[in-house]
Amino acid sequence: MLSTVQDRRAALKGRHRAALVTAARELLDERGGAGFTTEDLAARADVSRRTVFNHFSHLEDVVVACVEAELETAIAAVEEDLAASVVRASPLDDLEATLGTSEVATVLSWLGRTLSAPGRETAAERVRQRAMHRFGAGAAERLAERYPGTSPLELALLTTTVMNGMAVVGEAWLEETGGTLDERSRRRWADLLDLLFSAVRHGFAPRAADPSPVSSTPSTPPTSPTEGS
Repeated sequence: MLSTVQDRRAALKGRHRAALVTAARELLDERGGAGFTTEDLAARADVSRRTVFNHFSHLEDVVVACVEAELETAIAAVEEDLAASVVRASPLDDLEATLGTSEVATVLSWLGRTLSAPGRETAAERVRQRAMHRFGAGAAERLAERYPGTSPLELALLTTTVMNGMAVVGEAWLEETGGTLDERSRRRWADLLDLLFSAVRHGFAPRAADPSPVSSTPSTPPTSPTEGS
């Protein structure tokens, strides 16, 4: 009997938390990432104000939970695409093809609006660190299954490098476009991804200077002065 009661309480607690996260997502979407009050959240989730604080100490925590749920969905989709795609020449080719075709820009746009609100700097950094760890570990695991001859260390280095690069180009994209989604901003995102993967693939070592081109036309020897001139 005690176990049944505990199970029911756990199930109710899970439903309340899910309702709060869903309500937070709706409020964030409606207000373009702007803040909301505890009363707003409780009313939308149809729970008491006390229930909100039973699950989250601060409103920032529910925003983080909401963002992490969105990221988890996006990361799972990327991993699914990665697992279902054909095995390419290298793990880097796999990552480039998968991230280039997934709707990363759409997720990034939403994250930019949500986490750029004043006072959410700490939340943004928490989410960034967790997302990088989660994606890096998951991608390395999928790639290890597809490329068993590649060492775990190499795959960890690759996924960590790509994720850090994604964070850099993501910030650049948000700064340039404001997170607006249109044809121009999507082209810019594709260009930034090309830049990232080119840098990962070729590095930053200075390229050897091209030798001076050799003319195919034979040079004309100097003409000797004409006698008597």
